[in-house]
This record gives sequence, C-alpha cells and structure tokens, in this order.
Amino acid sequence: MRTAMGIRLVVTDMDNTLYSWVDYIVPAVEALTDAVTRATGHTRLSVIQALKEVYTRYESNEYPFALQESRLFEAFPDFGSFDKLVIEPARVAFANARRKYLVPYKGVMDTLSELRARQVLVVALTDAPKNPAQQRARLLGLDAHFAAMFTMPGFTFPRHQDGTPLVESRIVEKQEAGAYETKCEAIALPREWEKPSTLGLERILKTYGLPPSQVLVVGDSLKKDIAIAQATGCHHAWAEYGTYVPTEYRERLDIVSSPAITRRHAAHVLEAGAQPIAPTHALSNFAQVLELVERLG
Repeated sequence: MRTAMGIRLVVTDMDNTLYSWVDYIVPAVEALTDAVTRATGHTRLSVIQALKEVYTRYESNEYPFALQESRLFEAFPDFGSFDKLVIEPARVAFANARRKYLVPYKGVMDTLSELRARQVLVVALTDAPKNPAQQRARLLGLDAHFAAMFTMPGFTFPRHQDGTPLVESRIVEKQEAGAYETKCEAIALPREWEKPSTLGLERILKTYGLPPSQVLVVGDSLKKDIAIAQATGCHHAWAEYGTYVPTEYRERLDIVSSPAITRRHAAHVLEAGAQPIAPTHALSNFAQVLELVERLG
C-alpha cells in the first residue's frame, strides 16, 4: 500500500538516462584511435582491434590503461617514450571529444536541482565501473545533486613486473590526493551485483531505510532497470528517450565496442524490437520525473 509520504528517493541509472553514453563514447574512442594511428603508423583497423581486445577484457571502452596493456606497447623500448608519444596525445584527443559530446539530456540538471529543493533524495545506481562513473559525474556536475553513487568496482593501476604502477607518476599522485573523487560518496558494489541483480537496489533501500513504496527507479533498460524495480516493488519509469540511437551511431558503436560492453552501458541497444517487460510509466524526457513524483505523492 502506498504511504502518505509519497516518493522520498529517486534511484536513477546514469548512462542513457542522464546523458547519452553512445553519443559521446563513439566519437571519443574514434578520436583516440585516430591519435594512436598518427603516433604509431599502425593502420586504423589494427589500432581498433588492439584496443578492443583490452576493452572487451574489462567490459569498458573507458578503461584508461588500455594502450599500455595492448600489443601496441610491445614495439616500444620503454614506457616513458610510449607514454609521451602515444598515450598522452591519445588521452588529450579522448578528453577533448568527451568534453564536446558528453552533455546532460535537456532538463536533467534543473530536475535534479528541483528534486533536491523538494528534499527528495537522488541516488545513482549504475553498472559503470567506479572510476569512469565518478569522472562523468564530476564533469557534468551531477555529483552535487546525488546523495550517493552506487557503481561497479573500479579499475586499478596496471603494474610493471617489479610492482610499480605502469602509469605516469602524476596520475598516481592525483589518485592518492583524492583528485578523482566525487562530491558525493561513491560505493563500489560487488561485481556479481550488476543489474539485473536486485541486490544493489536492495542495498540502497536498506541504506536509506525506505520501503519500495517511497522509491522511484528511473532507467533506460527494460531488462535491467525496470526489471529490478518491478522485482522489489518500487515505482518505476522507463527513460524511453534514452533508447533512441541513430543508425549511423549504432553501426559505429559496433566497430569500437563489443556486445559485453554495450550490454553494460547501453543495454537498451540489444533490447531493440523486443519488450518482454511492460513499464508502468514511460518518459519522453527526464523532467517528467517531477510530474511523476507529484502524482505518486
């Protein structure tokens, strides 16, 4: 039975719910690939294949140490020269493209601000690894509106045979100084809790001491976000607006990504044409969350 308190907590997915992961990851990886091609003289195809091997292993196109763990590193005599000639220009190219294409959907920031003003907590529950999820939240300013972020485990530094980090020293220093942390708390959940496991959502309900009747779950994936909401008895809204991917981007995504990566960050792409789960509410934009919170209250 619905309580008189209404919705007190919104649990939102991040990728393709608050911003388009597809629209930014495709040009960002392409920019990185082009930079590596220029720096090494390898063909674009060989660079993409080398990167994709590592990305697939970590199930993320944002694994930041893919170049030094790829076979492209084998031709260089030492890490220092590889870092300066290959990694650094690739990092800059990726960052510039990300800065250009990573933008929140219309209405997201105003809606998050209004929810906070109404004292409705907002928590992110994402299948993205902790490091890139935090980075995106910082870049967009989402972390200022979140009560917390619940993510998958983050990446650790690759290491030389002697155990020292196989990364530039300033990155290690920034990590130790907490430069990559978000304003809100970020909690890495066990890997096996990835959606559609309900354990992450159940952890959030327990953390905030709220019954499902006072929680609204928002996400773009029917099989992951909507499924866990239905299984736990939470209210839910399908971010249908986040499922629209132009054919050109879908084809380019197939080149730089793999099914395992797409399933983690843009599961709706693999759900196209099949709707085994019927959502109670569907959103054409994120701002409609406010209307739904009012209605359910």
